[in-house]
Amino acid sequence: MNKLDKIVDFFSKIVMGISVLILSIVTILQVIARFIFSNPIPWGQDIIRLAFVYLVFFGGAYCVFKNEHLNIDIIFNILNEKNKKILTILIDILLIIFFIFLVYYGVIFTKTGLNQKAPYLDIPMAVYYLSLPTAALTMVYFQFRKLCKEFLGGKK
Repeated sequence: MNKLDKIVDFFSKIVMGISVLILSIVTILQVIARFIFSNPIPWGQDIIRLAFVYLVFFGGAYCVFKNEHLNIDIIFNILNEKNKKILTILIDILLIIFFIFLVYYGVIFTKTGLNQKAPYLDIPMAVYYLSLPTAALTMVYFQFRKLCKEFLGGKK
């Protein structure tokens, strides 16, 4: 891994780790407050939603980095090595195009959230929506990195 890979990998892990920690703590507090004290924490749902959204999108980006997404390899298994490489490169290019669309439309979607507020936290919904273009940009980077490795024949 080069330096940029390490930085992006570290950032993704930090976002996911913080999200899991917040999600766990606030969910436990919410359950205790609701069922023991019969008084739910009003802002709990906003925090849980925010942590979950970031966990899902950055988890997806991390799966792209580790190349561990679920795939159906029936067609892939019947191809020879040359055609496997061509198909892999084609899939990488299509995924990069898809992730670029996610970045583009994610930015547009994020802008719509600038004038909306989360119900209890009173923060712009853009903070929630920003997870999409940020994680998609990370996916573009990781997928482009994978495509370059495919072109170089598995070398760095």
